[in-house]
Amino acid sequence: MGEKPVSRPEAQQEMARRRGRPAGTGGKVSTTIRFDAEILDAFKASGDGWQTRMNDALREWLLARRV
Repeated sequence: MGEKPVSRPEAQQEMARRRGRPAGTGGKVSTTIRFDAEILDAFKASGDGWQTRMNDALREWLLARRV
């Protein structure tokens, strides 16, 4: 009640905009890499956000070795 009627094409466009993951910053790339099972299992066992923690660990390693 009291809401503006939405035409079917408008509703479809709105749903299409909302579908999928939120837009990221564009600073990351997708790749395929193989890790030892125990390394991957340990990060996954740490719970949600394991990929971010793995990225942070790799970044920390890289920064520690820059000249």
